[in-house]
Amino acid sequence: YAKLRIDTHTKRLVFSDGLSLPRAFELYRHFADRTQLGFGIGTNLTNDMGLYTLHIVMKLTHCNGQPVAKLSDSPGKILCDDQTFLAYLRQVFNVPPLVEG
Repeated sequence: YAKLRIDTHTKRLVFSDGLSLPRAFELYRHFADRTQLGFGIGTNLTNDMGLYTLHIVMKLTHCNGQPVAKLSDSPGKILCDDQTFLAYLRQVFNVPPLVEG
């Protein structure tokens, strides 16, 4: 963001995927004064009792009627129904298309 002259306080970082409460606090301490933060509701955040956990995944696909996307270096984790929007994001953020195989 700094390189693009974007005020980081106007953006929100959302962390998820295997978070524990100690790791969430660690991330908060590191980024709290730099940007807005959010933490995904994950297995370890909702069930830290040492019991068997259910593996449930919820993925955001649209927000306020607009598409959203998750870019990843893992083909199975890329999420976007709108291929035009996905291509736009890849161009803007200089993310090359993945080659599966």
